[in-house]
Amino acid sequence: MKKTNTLLKISLLGFVLWFTNCTSVATYNKKLDTPISVEKLHKDIDYVQHKLQKLHPQLYLYISEEALEFKFDSLKKSIDQPLTSKDFYFKLSPIIASVKQGHMILYAPSKKMEKKEVHRLSKTGLGPLSQFDFDWIDKKLYITKNRSTQKTIPLGAEVIKINDLTPQALYQKYSKTFSSDGYNKTYIDKGFSKRFTSYVTSEIGIHDSLHYTLFQHDSLKEFTVHRLKLEKKKIKKDSIASSAVVSKKILSKKEKRIMGYDEVSKNCSKEVSFLSQDSLVAVLKLRDFSKGHYAKAYKTIFEQLHHKGTHTLIIDIRDNPGGKVADVVDLYSYLTDQPFTMLQPAEVTSKTSLWKLGLFRKMPSYTYPILGVFYPFYMAFSTMRTQKHEDGTYTYSLVGSKKRKNNPLHFTGKIYVIINGGSFSASCLLASSLKSNPTVTFVGEETGGGSNATVAGLLPILKLPYSKLYWRLGLMNIKTTHQDILIGHGVYPDVPIPHTVFDEIQNNDPEIDWIKNEISIRKE
Repeated sequence: MKKTNTLLKISLLGFVLWFTNCTSVATYNKKLDTPISVEKLHKDIDYVQHKLQKLHPQLYLYISEEALEFKFDSLKKSIDQPLTSKDFYFKLSPIIASVKQGHMILYAPSKKMEKKEVHRLSKTGLGPLSQFDFDWIDKKLYITKNRSTQKTIPLGAEVIKINDLTPQALYQKYSKTFSSDGYNKTYIDKGFSKRFTSYVTSEIGIHDSLHYTLFQHDSLKEFTVHRLKLEKKKIKKDSIASSAVVSKKILSKKEKRIMGYDEVSKNCSKEVSFLSQDSLVAVLKLRDFSKGHYAKAYKTIFEQLHHKGTHTLIIDIRDNPGGKVADVVDLYSYLTDQPFTMLQPAEVTSKTSLWKLGLFRKMPSYTYPILGVFYPFYMAFSTMRTQKHEDGTYTYSLVGSKKRKNNPLHFTGKIYVIINGGSFSASCLLASSLKSNPTVTFVGEETGGGSNATVAGLLPILKLPYSKLYWRLGLMNIKTTHQDILIGHGVYPDVPIPHTVFDEIQNNDPEIDWIKNEISIRKE
């Protein structure tokens, strides 16, 4: 009898949890489709404008105060009838994007799925969008990787339509909802390529099959792509690996932790390879500055370069989204031959602006007691490190804003840096600092992040009171000590090399090829 009662209680609890989940998902999704009153939408606009003025440093760097206020006023006047949160998103996000700070973004609302449906999708395999990689080049969308069973779809096929959606219409609609740092356009195209599948999903939802219209071999072809059950396949090496002569070393578990190994991509955050058996030319691929134990990683890498007598180092930060400031500062100590101060103290808006972490929203509720104990110490710490100046401005001391010695193992040979529109945030701080050295050669295209500064550091995610849209903004204006006279652009390459769909699909690396040719010329 006791056992029966226990089973009944467990069953009842399971039913309650299932019903609660279904109800909460249904309620949430219903709210997304419910129009919000004009008065409440206006209050959300006021909320965003007030938070920008209070928390965002250098708010008027790329747009004047008058122009931004006019945009907010015009937006309020244009909203004279209730809107759903999604409709409101498309009106408000371009205003936020007009500040031209790439870290700041208003997230599009998306409907939730019940756990049962999530489980079903996870069991049925790869969706019809996820079976392809896409690249937006010269106002066209191309397929650059094909994992589907439709092997007659060649790499380089142009996407004309997916169901009834054209990539051009999506670009026109969504490219206004986010920005790069300043005025450059390279990040916009990279960002659109990266987010394309989420934009399609936002428009038509998740499907088990999609109808593709493609342009290939001078004619239009149509395909229906169904969900694909996954099988384990060997992942191809990236372009750097294909250029390297020496194969990758098999890493131990400890080495994987240090180098920031990612189980999904099967790549490390930090990875060194060599272009010849004599190890004289090394490629340091830096995929991000977030994963791994950077201090141990760089020590290991530069000890290896020193031991092998490497005389040329190619640093590849293409598509590196950034990460920890401490990571790039430590790396820079291996790339300069003198003591250095890499960064200026970060600009903030007040002694208390860094208190707005949005920490509780990011963490599960059971951690709140611990956070409640930690938070007052953080508040005191951040206040002490924030200094008010005579002109009324505030700065916060960063790990890179104090003078440091260069590392004894610093590299003394020739350095090349490969950059593109996907080089962003902390990777641009590194690129800008290296740009101050005239012997370093930059190859590729303009970085997507700013050359002089980035507003990031702490990036709280706030929730608008009535539309419930989530909004991320930066609290620190982080500037390099090396400042470019051209405001509002990324780090420019010394040798511009355009990105083509042919190179992408053929796995060519014209940047590496140019550097290899340059090295050969220097030898002569």
